[in-house]
Amino acid sequence: MSERAETAAVRRPPGRPRSERSHQAIVVATLELLAEQGFQQLTMEQVARRAGVGKATIYRRWAAKADLVKDAIRYFSAELPVPDTGTLAGDYAQLAQAVIAVARSRNAALLMPRLLSEVAQDPEMHAVFSDWLVEPRRQVLRTVLQRAVERGELRDDADLELLIDMLVGPMIYRFIITGGDMDAAAEYGPRVLAAVQAAFSPPPAPGR
Repeated sequence: MSERAETAAVRRPPGRPRSERSHQAIVVATLELLAEQGFQQLTMEQVARRAGVGKATIYRRWAAKADLVKDAIRYFSAELPVPDTGTLAGDYAQLAQAVIAVARSRNAALLMPRLLSEVAQDPEMHAVFSDWLVEPRRQVLRTVLQRAVERGELRDDADLELLIDMLVGPMIYRFIITGGDMDAAAEYGPRVLAAVQAAFSPPPAPGR
């Protein structure tokens, strides 16, 4: 190794390469700004200031705001585990904890409610939102509910898509009306689940 290379190696800071750190800083800044003010008001200049980088750094990676937002949404859509505790209540509790943990780790709890109000008018962004955020989470919950049907906790004829809406919708509503209080929404979850189970539990066996 040459003397210049050795010197560069010594001076290189530990941890992630600078380009990777910049990339993550830009994506996180984008998510924060999306949650604060939405897609329409977001600008590349704001992202650059929040991330502590120059605009040229952003434009080298993303030609347009929409491209940056797509990557940010993909980053936010961390894969959720499919819990298998043996009960619907246990699975639902673990899944709720995982969703909250992801939202907090990405510092973008308000992102989904904010985007919900905007993507309906933009087919391309709606597709990204649906494919990377909505459908993966619905699929996990769909699996949890199907297992509950197989265990006999829910009726065989239960409409799983309706159940997903009934479980998720009130949580989003509670989150919004409490001003983004994730703890309040999480505490509401067991009551919502109990109501759904009461409505869709199989009838008692004859003779009981």
